[in-house]
Amino acid sequence: MSDDAYCIEAENITKSFFSRGYENTLFSSFSIKVKPGEIIGLYGPSGCGKTTLGDILLGLQFPNKGKIFWNGNDIQKLSRNSRMALRPYFQKIYQDPSTSFPPHQTMEAALTDVVKHNTLTTTKEIIHQKIVTAINDVDLERQLLKRYPRQLSGGEIQRFALSRVLLLKPLFFVADEPTSRLDLSVQARIVRLIMHLAKERRMGVLFISHDLELLKIACKNVLSLAR
Repeated sequence: MSDDAYCIEAENITKSFFSRGYENTLFSSFSIKVKPGEIIGLYGPSGCGKTTLGDILLGLQFPNKGKIFWNGNDIQKLSRNSRMALRPYFQKIYQDPSTSFPPHQTMEAALTDVVKHNTLTTTKEIIHQKIVTAINDVDLERQLLKRYPRQLSGGEIQRFALSRVLLLKPLFFVADEPTSRLDLSVQARIVRLIMHLAKERRMGVLFISHDLELLKIACKNVLSLAR
């Protein structure tokens, strides 16, 4: 992908929903473009539609109006097979990542499933090495792979969520309030990791937060959904 290309674009996105017979518009005519290696912040109070917008960019929800482009492709015009082929390259980490890991699987088993499901790699040794490389990249110790989600700290499991994203070599990912449940020192570590990995791997990032000062530190530009 060239430096002038965008990994993701949204043009004039509008999202509304109906409640008790009334139409409620979360946001309208919203546009965004993210280049490889660029971190864009999305700011706004709770309930303004930040998470919904992130899900629309990832194709998990659809807008009422507007267009989404993945790597230059209008996703609403792509065939199902084409969308599925691109799907692994557009990922998300959550505010509470513990809920996105199976509670009865070790972290190694959960990450192994990700590799098996999304690549042609089947050799145990190769899969293990991919996982070890991914956790090393986020400063996690190898022995933590044998633990279950409930046995990890908030910072550790958020870094596991980042390692899971790295295994898929994404073009773009949404970081949805990834530090809001962490203490200040751990927050800083996670933000530094996201900044470093975005630049090193040339991943576009949408960093969602209600903390404007944090976004100003981490992001090249900050957009607002505040009403």
